[in-house]
Amino acid sequence: MFKLITKILLSFVLAFTLSIYNSQRIIGDTLSKQSDNIYIFYTGDVHCGVEENLGYPAVKALIQHEKETHPFVTLVDTGDYIQGGTLGSLTKGTAIIDIMNAMQYDIATIGNHEFDYGMEQLGSLLDQARFDIIASNVKYTGSKTNIFEGRAKEYIIKDYGNTKVAFLGILTPSSITDSTPTFFMEDDKFVYDFYSGQDGKELANRVQSLVDKARADGADYVIALSHLGSSAENVPFDSIALIHNTSGIDVFIDGHSHSVIVGTPYPNKDGKDVILTSTGTKLQNVGELIIEPNGKISTSLISEYNQKDESIQKKIDEANKTLETLLSEHITDLSFDLPITNQDGYRIVRSREVPLANLVADSIRHAMQTDVTIVNGGGIRATIPQGEVTLKELFNVLPFQNELGSCKASGQQILDALEFGASKTEALTVVDENPAGENGAFLQVSGLKYTIDTSIPSGVVLDDNNMMKEIVGERRVKDVQVLQDDGTYVPIDPNAMYTVSSVSYVLFRNGDGNTAFNGSTSIIENGPMDLDVFKQYILDSNGISDQYKAPEGRITVK
Repeated sequence: MFKLITKILLSFVLAFTLSIYNSQRIIGDTLSKQSDNIYIFYTGDVHCGVEENLGYPAVKALIQHEKETHPFVTLVDTGDYIQGGTLGSLTKGTAIIDIMNAMQYDIATIGNHEFDYGMEQLGSLLDQARFDIIASNVKYTGSKTNIFEGRAKEYIIKDYGNTKVAFLGILTPSSITDSTPTFFMEDDKFVYDFYSGQDGKELANRVQSLVDKARADGADYVIALSHLGSSAENVPFDSIALIHNTSGIDVFIDGHSHSVIVGTPYPNKDGKDVILTSTGTKLQNVGELIIEPNGKISTSLISEYNQKDESIQKKIDEANKTLETLLSEHITDLSFDLPITNQDGYRIVRSREVPLANLVADSIRHAMQTDVTIVNGGGIRATIPQGEVTLKELFNVLPFQNELGSCKASGQQILDALEFGASKTEALTVVDENPAGENGAFLQVSGLKYTIDTSIPSGVVLDDNNMMKEIVGERRVKDVQVLQDDGTYVPIDPNAMYTVSSVSYVLFRNGDGNTAFNGSTSIIENGPMDLDVFKQYILDSNGISDQYKAPEGRITVK
């Protein structure tokens, strides 16, 4: 029997040669040749997908095989491991850390979604982890408890025989808005910062100082474990910009943007090539970085391996079993799909009206008894397929267990919120598989309808923390109308007061950077969980109405 690895390989010799090619490596029952190569396996943006695609059991088996023939094998992760699926959300990350411990991870950095269960819980998870946490660009200015103190290191240097390799963990400055902003505050002031600034230079200076320090400490190689992302939406805090503005890093293992990058060279500020690599999401691939004694560095992505580690599979099975009874609860039966994508499979819940989002928004407005409801598109995470609908399907849609809230806000505040949500919306095009400018802050609605004119540039101005500071110029959100009790719509009055409901993340915690409701009058801040309300609405409605088969014209984009 053969053990098969499907592998795309970039072979890179620093300062000498560069070649890119595809290959398959076949490993038979005979162990591969002993060597002093350093093997660094890497994952990122797993988002609780412990059994998806390649899956942890196969990753573990692959690594164990390499450990049989090579003394220097390390497993690392670039962040966003505890959130994004049922297993993580229902256990607030503890089940995922337990599995990662069993996987024998060596090092991990922090993704923005590691903050989603709050600072206190993150501290507990860091205490639970039996692997090193590296966080190079965290600045704390508070007077209470720095969650990273004693739990994370700026960098780690590992010895591999006569070779020393430094690992730096780089967090995205957008963590503040991509998670819950109030988690980073004390007494209504931000006390955590990730060396953001406005143009990325502060971040680059911070990273450069630690690279220089690691080199002075004897590091022969420096590897960045980054949760910055390489897409346009990550600018100016993207991995490519950081490579261009620093020197001394050899390999940039990236996450956050879910990109699949086998290994692409980018010049640093001295003109020397740095390898950028990223594995995608939910274990589409595991990365393999090899440093040979002669200085040759190669990176590859492995997408298939036909062996599984039984101990990891057992650990996952045990964790899943604890959820089975709860998640198998029958909710209803559905005769049509409720997708969050368009017919081409592109996610549009963050850029267009989606019937499933209408259903979610309606359930919240019904439960909270408000005039209008807004729902950030980034919080709606999965399609409900036709057939039996169990609690698991509902949980996949709303996996974060967000508390709901309500407030009294002016029509102008609602207009500002909609303008912020529409700031990145584009005409119906597909660019880099990111249709129509998708944006997690895009607002789905109930009790409202509105139009976005994409020909008008966004006038939303952000501050250093990516929080909405002001709106200038002509508005791109037009024709906003509020639903009346008789089923008709009337134009919104900027000076009138309305009751508004949403997740507290948006209303009271400036989620996604939306500050529109600052100064509003709180009605309920810590209300019921969105999942509980969603479930009960469907049960009380005796199922899901045909009303949600198609968009209703709540949001028009032109």
